[in-house]
Amino acid sequence: MDRITFTRSELYALVWKFPIPQIAKHYEVSTMGIKNACIKMSIPLPKSRYWVGPEYKRKNVPDLSLDFKGNNEIAIFKKTYEMQLRVPLKSTPLLDLAQSIKDDVLAPLTISDELENPLEIITATKNYWDSKTLNEDIQPDKLEILDLNVSEPNLNRALRFMNTLIKLIQYRGHEFRKGFDGLDTIVFKNESEIKIDLREAQKRLTKNGLRETYGYIFTGDFIFRISKGANKKEWREGKINLENNLALIMAKIELMAAEE
Repeated sequence: MDRITFTRSELYALVWKFPIPQIAKHYEVSTMGIKNACIKMSIPLPKSRYWVGPEYKRKNVPDLSLDFKGNNEIAIFKKTYEMQLRVPLKSTPLLDLAQSIKDDVLAPLTISDELENPLEIITATKNYWDSKTLNEDIQPDKLEILDLNVSEPNLNRALRFMNTLIKLIQYRGHEFRKGFDGLDTIVFKNESEIKIDLREAQKRLTKNGLRETYGYIFTGDFIFRISKGANKKEWREGKINLENNLALIMAKIELMAAEE
């Protein structure tokens, strides 16, 4: 989630119960984001001296005005996402290229909530997973389906991401195909090849009080990797979803392909 939504009464109760820096740290938002939200929603803010001394001395809490006619909810960007939206003071080839991709109104950068107009390899991958659910003995033909290592509940999201990414790759004039090694590959006009890999992060399980590993579980966070020989780059989800990094990923892929 890239933003936190508060109702007017929730935000009012928070800012008079806890100092704003403490609220900002807990919800991973900026203090200015909270202050601006309060101003927009006509929420009075305590002065800094309000927090001096013990809690029982904190009195004179103003009532929340009932005359407010605006929206009763407001969304505040999380701090990491907010920083990513800022224009950097110094441009770089990567950021400039990513911005030019974002500015292209025809570029397929939006990932829908449902799988729409799937490419042939996307459909083949989905059909394989559907068959695998019914028959675990089915062996995949790695030259016909995507090489995905994700949990079944997150398969649809993985397919939607890859469907849009491959369309973006093709829109930018590059070719997506399966390599002879079964890996997903982007081929460029200069004959450079970049391997791409989408997987879901896993967490190691250990027995209580012991270091012995007895299993792994999927975490729901995706990891996307590109590689050209020893040159590798990964995007691991945390506060930012891969869906919000498509232009940056495409820019990095193209710059890596152009390197000697």
